[in-house]
Amino acid sequence: MAVRLAGIVIALVLGAATAADAVQEKNGGFPDIGAQYFHRDDCHEAYDLIAEEVTSGRSVADADKAWAAQYEAAADAGQPCPEPGASLALRATDRTVSTEEGLGHLALFHKQDDPSAWFEAAMSVLQGKVPKVEAPVGWAMLVKSAGLGYAPAQYFEALLYINGTATGKADYATALPLLEAAAKSGHVDALFLAGNYYYDGSLGVKKDGAKAFSYFSQAAERGHVYATYMAATMANDGTGVKADHALAYRLARNLADQGQVVGSVIAASALLQMKDAKDREDEVLYWMDTAIRDGDDKIRGQVQTMRPKVVAAFQRANAPPEYHPRVWKACPMKTVCFVNSSGLQYNCTTNKDYWNDCDG
Repeated sequence: MAVRLAGIVIALVLGAATAADAVQEKNGGFPDIGAQYFHRDDCHEAYDLIAEEVTSGRSVADADKAWAAQYEAAADAGQPCPEPGASLALRATDRTVSTEEGLGHLALFHKQDDPSAWFEAAMSVLQGKVPKVEAPVGWAMLVKSAGLGYAPAQYFEALLYINGTATGKADYATALPLLEAAAKSGHVDALFLAGNYYYDGSLGVKKDGAKAFSYFSQAAERGHVYATYMAATMANDGTGVKADHALAYRLARNLADQGQVVGSVIAASALLQMKDAKDREDEVLYWMDTAIRDGDDKIRGQVQTMRPKVVAAFQRANAPPEYHPRVWKACPMKTVCFVNSSGLQYNCTTNKDYWNDCDG
C-alpha cells in the first residue's frame, strides 16, 4: 500500500497473502485466513448433549430435562423442534450427534424435512459417528439438506467440492453457486469465501472487485477479521472499488481494536491519504508507533524505515513558506547632465536608473 502526504509517495509493501491464497499468516502481522466464524448450535446438538449426560449419569438441570421433553414431543408430533436456551445451546455448540437417542430423533425429524436434522445426520455419518452407515449415505443427506436451502449444508458441500473430496479434484465451478446461496442467507464464512472467488478471479470466475468488496464487507459486518482486513485494504488502495480512506480508517480501527497489528498500519496509511493529512501528524505517528511496538519483525522493520520519511514529509508540509526575493528587471542606464544658461549640457554622469522597477 502507499501513503501520500503533500505529493510525497512512500511505498509500504506488507507482502500480505491474498485471501485466495491457502496460506495462513500467523506471524503477528496479519489475521488468520483459515479461521472459521460460523458455529452450529441447533436443537439437535442440544438434545444429544442432554442424552449423553443422562446416559452417563451426570446431573441434568430441571430446565434442560423439561426442554428435552418438549423436543421429544415435537419429534413425535411432526412439529419443528423447540429452540434450546442460550446456555444449553452454548454448551452444545459444534457438537456432532452421536448418542443412540440423538440419532433416533434425527430420523423422526427427517420425516418433516427438517434441513438441520438432515445436516446433523450427514455430519455424524461423514465424521464416523455412525460406523454402520457408509459415507455415500452421509453425502446424500448433506445434499438433501443443502437442497432444502440450509446454509451450513450449502457451505460444507461447497468446501467438499473445493478441496476435491466430492469428485477427486477441485471443482470450483460447482462450489460457487453453493457458496453464493449460503452467502445470501448470511453465512459468514460463505460470504468471505465467495469474496475470495471474485477478488482473485482465477477460480473459474471473472475478477469482480465490486462483488468481492460487497461480500467482504458483509462478512466483516458479521465479525470476520480477515474479511475486515480485505475490505479495509481494498477501500484504502482503491482496488476494484473507488478509494474511500475514511472507510478504510474505520475498518482499520476495528482491526486494531481486536489486536490486529495490520490495522495500525492501514490506519496510518489511510490518514496520510486524506485531504486533511497535514493536520493528522500526531495521529499518524501514533498508529505507526503502535505498529512498530506490536508488529512482527517484517512490519516493524518496514514501518521503522518509513517513519523518518513521513516525519520529514510532515515538516515540509507544515513549514512556513520559504522566502524567495522576486525577480527584478535589470536597471537601465541613465545619463543626467547640468545645463548652463545658454542651454549647453555639461558635467554629464551616467548611472543606473533606480527610479525604474529594477534590481539595482
